[in-house]
Amino acid sequence: MKNSNDTKQKLIDVTRQMIDTHGVDSVSMRDLGKEMNLSRGAVYVYFKNKDDLLAALTTENFDTLNSRMNKLIKETSDPRKLIYELLYTFYDFGVKNQEHCQLMFRKQWDKEQYHNLHLAAIETFRIIYSCLETAHEQKRTISKPPKQLTAMVSAFIAGLVDLNSAGHLEPEKGLDDPAGLIYSFVDLIIV
Repeated sequence: MKNSNDTKQKLIDVTRQMIDTHGVDSVSMRDLGKEMNLSRGAVYVYFKNKDDLLAALTTENFDTLNSRMNKLIKETSDPRKLIYELLYTFYDFGVKNQEHCQLMFRKQWDKEQYHNLHLAAIETFRIIYSCLETAHEQKRTISKPPKQLTAMVSAFIAGLVDLNSAGHLEPEKGLDDPAGLIYSFVDLIIV
């Protein structure tokens, strides 16, 4: 059984490398099998189709982001600093993993078919929500409910990642200092 899990993980790892090198569109079950010296049919033993494979990889990506964010929660007690660190971590992850973020935040995954992926994505939202809820209870946020603040924060940071991914870092637009923009945004929601 361990060998089967190792092969499955190796397929995910090789897919990650393919995406990092040539983009999401470069992934094919045939090329993946070739890369791993497996028949194309053998790849289907582990993943029923390309979406199934990409969903497993995307779930891993959410787990990685969530792990980084949870680590920050353990290390940081000041709400302003924590929200900044969470947002910057999210931004940094997005900028360094642009193709993966497209799978994480732009592709609409079927919640029923990819339940683990859905749970991992909801966990990202829940982590941010939990921090904003605590800040709200401490009367440290603007007078918006934590759920609405979480939606605002998520939209802001996803938009900032998208702008960066599209190459919009022009100083004349004020987009050349993402860390400063994140600080300014935190100043708008944390009092």
